[in-house]
Amino acid sequence: MIENIKYSKSDLIKILILAFVIVWIICFFIDYFRARQSKDLLFCVKEVTKEYDDGTVYSCTGLGYKMYKYNRSSIATDLEFGPFFIKERTK
Repeated sequence: MIENIKYSKSDLIKILILAFVIVWIICFFIDYFRARQSKDLLFCVKEVTKEYDDGTVYSCTGLGYKMYKYNRSSIATDLEFGPFFIKERTK
């Protein structure tokens, strides 16, 4: 027999928070692996391309993380992916 299951408000809130965290983790890993393959991020909220004398820097802000693609001769790194508070390299 199927019994009536009643959830309290706190149980529903916990389930919603857990679902949100799981969705965020999935989004993060999808974008992380796409960044490692030099593909565009799927969950990009804000895109900015800055022009410099020696090239360009493309930045994409996602859901709690950032990616920088460097196309500059003064910076040896070509890709950087990390938390939202990382800063763009200048040298």
